[in-house]
Amino acid sequence: IRPYKCELCEKAFTQRCSLESHMRKIHGVHQQYAYRQRRSKIFVCEDCGYTSSRPDEYFLHVRQRHPGSPALRRYYRRQAHENSTFAST
Repeated sequence: IRPYKCELCEKAFTQRCSLESHMRKIHGVHQQYAYRQRRSKIFVCEDCGYTSSRPDEYFLHVRQRHPGSPALRRYYRRQAHENSTFAST
């Protein structure tokens, strides 16, 4: 699954940094980011390649389409851990 696509040549990458490196080396395009600037995150379904920039949309997709997904189990474990940590403070 390669969600990061070059707009100039349609080559696709699994990681944003690989796309940025490709853009710089092949097309001479330099990305300008402020120091420690957060860029938008993309959520990619490990089962079918569905992508979303919003975590709520992504997890809704996984819950509806892939209820037995390992990604969903990790999400539930993380939520349970965060809730137990928050409750104990």
